[in-house]
Amino acid sequence: MKEKVLKIKSKVLDLIRNHKKMCIIIASCTVLSAAVLTTVLLYLHQIKASQNTTSYREYTVAKGDVTVGTSESGTVALDEETVSFPVDVTIDSVLVKVGYSVKAGESLVKLNQNSVTDGTLDSRTKLAEAKLSLEQAVADQESKLKTAKVTYDKSRSNAANAYTQEYLTKAEVQNGIATAKEDLKEKQDELTKYLALQKSYPADYAKLKQLKAWRDDTETTKSSYEDQLEQYEEDHKAALDGLSSLESAKNSAYSAWVLAKAQDDGEDEAETEYDAAKDAYNDYADYIASTVSAKESLESKVSLYTAEYNNYSSAYDDFNETFRSKYGSSSTSDDDSEAASSDEIDSKVTSLQSEVKSAQYALEKAQKSASGSLSEAEQTLQSSLIDGSGAESAYELTVNQLAQAVSTQQETYDSLQRELDDVNSVINGDGTLTSPCDGIIVSVGYTDGSDVKAGEAIVTIAKTSAVSLSVSLSEEDVTDLSIGQDAEITLTSYEGQTFPATVESIAASPSRSGSASVTYAVTAKMTDSNTKKVFVGMSGEVEFIKKQKKDVLYVSDQAITFENGVSSVLVKNADGTTTKTTVTTGFSNGQYVEIVSGLKEGETVLVESAVTK
Repeated sequence: MKEKVLKIKSKVLDLIRNHKKMCIIIASCTVLSAAVLTTVLLYLHQIKASQNTTSYREYTVAKGDVTVGTSESGTVALDEETVSFPVDVTIDSVLVKVGYSVKAGESLVKLNQNSVTDGTLDSRTKLAEAKLSLEQAVADQESKLKTAKVTYDKSRSNAANAYTQEYLTKAEVQNGIATAKEDLKEKQDELTKYLALQKSYPADYAKLKQLKAWRDDTETTKSSYEDQLEQYEEDHKAALDGLSSLESAKNSAYSAWVLAKAQDDGEDEAETEYDAAKDAYNDYADYIASTVSAKESLESKVSLYTAEYNNYSSAYDDFNETFRSKYGSSSTSDDDSEAASSDEIDSKVTSLQSEVKSAQYALEKAQKSASGSLSEAEQTLQSSLIDGSGAESAYELTVNQLAQAVSTQQETYDSLQRELDDVNSVINGDGTLTSPCDGIIVSVGYTDGSDVKAGEAIVTIAKTSAVSLSVSLSEEDVTDLSIGQDAEITLTSYEGQTFPATVESIAASPSRSGSASVTYAVTAKMTDSNTKKVFVGMSGEVEFIKKQKKDVLYVSDQAITFENGVSSVLVKNADGTTTKTTVTTGFSNGQYVEIVSGLKEGETVLVESAVTK
């Protein structure tokens, strides 16, 4: 090795003595390194020095869940419930404020019981009237249904058979003609299509073959020139790099000269340095002019044939896709044989011509037999129908009207009874309205001493047991979801905590659509009723779980090496040494992998990374 270095050093010194002017120029340009100087002077000799050092990235073996799913961000929504009173009333005192957390049954508002008693007379009167209306509706329903049923049964027994026979006859005739017409049109359309294909196939196939031949020929020529250029640049790398370095030196000297003239400081010296650099570049350019010219010639040919190949390739691909689509293939391979052949198209034309004739005969037969069948069915119907025509519709209408009348009166009575029960509860108690659920007070509509109209919201509560997040998912992701599917919600306010959830709803219509993307609204609801304090509008994220392994050991999959069918990791010991350990892996989500055996929680594993300096 030492002898080789001495020989190279000797050659460098000889060339320096023979090119003193060039060495002075190169040495004066601070932008050139010693390595470039050596490359220029020795042309094909290069000296490289490299040293590899090894660094490691550490990963800790942890215990938890390994999940594969789809994540999206959204904001919190809470179901709301309002508290009102069924009669006009006066408030004695409001016991809560906006932002209070309340439990079900907790006192919210204390009412003036005298004002409650004053408002009950109207409710009791309405309840009594509703009861009478309900009893009358039930009595009307019973008597009128009996009369309508007798009329309906008599009419149906006379007309049912005739209606049924006419219906079946008409349906059969119409269906037979429609089917024959549809079959004939389908066969005619298909025959027209294949006749056109039969005519155009020879010219299209010849064009496809010619385009493929042109493309393949230009590709071969292009590849040949690319190989020649690559080999030429490798063979003359030192000379070409040297010319590039001298050009950089010339440009730097010119910039320095321009600056000196602008500052009127050292202009002559700078001009001299620029002239020297320019002469050095021109001398060297003349010296390797044939090398540069040959390289440019090869580059020109590569560029020419690359453009020609791209044009032919694009033309062939476009026409190939059109050809296979037109002649019966949906494949995207480069093999045009997957399209139907000329013989296959000829055979299909012959077959379709026969099928068209058969379909025409079938249609004529169906049309001739239709007239007699329909006339016979109409005569049978007219002789059988009686005055009760349409009795079924009349009976169904009567049944629905009577049932609706009873249902309406029942709902009115039940609603008034519930209202009166609420009023009596207040009168017989201490006059306090309580919370119907656990939640957070989001609004209080009145203050102490306020008069409240019947049914108006006094307090509104956001139910903390019904926390949900709505997000927008792309059409690719939403197809993997189903109602009730497991999910996990994380809230920005509770960093590091995960709340179990399920998919509550998936919108059938897109929330946003455009030329690039379509998204659908998906709502996930927490299943943990003991949720911490949550407010509407809090930010969070939902992960819709596709597969999950819970409470397992896991580590970054980058730490796993696989060799000869065996998985292993590099474990960092307490004393800083390392041990290669065989492990058994399980489920992986692409980022973390389950460790079935071979490691313990808290151990540190290393990933080797080679760095060249």
